[in-house]
Amino acid sequence: MKKTIFYLVAAVLPLLLASCAKKNVISGQLEGLGGDSLKVEIYDITDQRNPLSSIDVSAVGGKFSCVIPESFVRGLLLVDPVSGKKAPLVFVPGEYAKISGRLDSLVVLGGSPFYKDQNEYETLCAPDRAKVNEIIAEYRALPQTATDEEKDAVLAKYDEVNEHIAKVTKDFIIRKPSSLFSATLVNHLVGDDGKDALDVLARIPDDVKQGMMKFYIDQATSRANQAKARTEAAEKVKDGMQAPDFTLKNEKGEDFALSSIYNKGKYIILDFWGEWCYWCKKGIPDMKQLYKDAKGKIEIVSIDCGDTEEVWKKAIVDHELPWLHVYNPDGTSEGVPLNYAVTGYPTKVILNPDGTINKTVVGEDPEFYDYVKSLIKK
Repeated sequence: MKKTIFYLVAAVLPLLLASCAKKNVISGQLEGLGGDSLKVEIYDITDQRNPLSSIDVSAVGGKFSCVIPESFVRGLLLVDPVSGKKAPLVFVPGEYAKISGRLDSLVVLGGSPFYKDQNEYETLCAPDRAKVNEIIAEYRALPQTATDEEKDAVLAKYDEVNEHIAKVTKDFIIRKPSSLFSATLVNHLVGDDGKDALDVLARIPDDVKQGMMKFYIDQATSRANQAKARTEAAEKVKDGMQAPDFTLKNEKGEDFALSSIYNKGKYIILDFWGEWCYWCKKGIPDMKQLYKDAKGKIEIVSIDCGDTEEVWKKAIVDHELPWLHVYNPDGTSEGVPLNYAVTGYPTKVILNPDGTINKTVVGEDPEFYDYVKSLIKK
């Protein structure tokens, strides 16, 4: 009897070892590498700016195999040391991936369940991604004389394909709510109102929500709830409605209430901006000229969103901004910008002297300056 058991163990052991050996392995065949090596950079998925570590891997003839010595979900970047071309991949502990293709068009062929699901999803999306590339090429080929209508017609095709990709994504998650790969897709469904993301989040089991993909789930939940709140806020900040009041600190640390400057005979411009924002800074000369030309007829309240207090205060001095300034401590998507349904920077909300909303302009648009000038001439 003991001899029989020994033979069974001897037969099964190689299979067990083979199974264990596959875990945490990323392997495959890559085309077009500049040399016989590959670098695998490992990142924390919460901060993918600086790698935690990197591994130099032999890739003779493009064939490679690499064990990832991590016990947490990580972001991977496969890098060709010669050309600098890169390809991202998600590492899941206990799983293994078999990949092929080029670094600019990576294909996951399969492996363990996570990567098999990824391969299935990418296969479903492949026709749409090919269409996207065709549409981008079509847009770039438009002559400089192309009209806005011609450009919009091409962009409409782009939006239509992206909507179909979103539908494919939602259907995939609904069909496979327990898939760890599905958890990484929810962020793509947030959209303008968060509705689709919240719908699929309700279908994902708690063990997945609280498991190793918790970061992806929490991030998607936060963004979806913000989008929902922003949509609800947008219904309260339409033209003609009373602007939501707020109290924020100015650069001197004093409380400033928006309503304190109502009914003073001036139009009020709420300028949502940040020193980090290129277009916000690009518009500063025009804003300063407008403030100078309309002196006594407008008041500007710049609301800094997304900078540190130190950067914000320095920016006021460096740009020599002569109007009112307050600081939103909740970043670019919470607090006052959320109450005003801000979706992009800069956003300028023009208020009538009584604090009702006259008009909202998103982006650095010459129309804004022309509109304000027309108001103060009345």
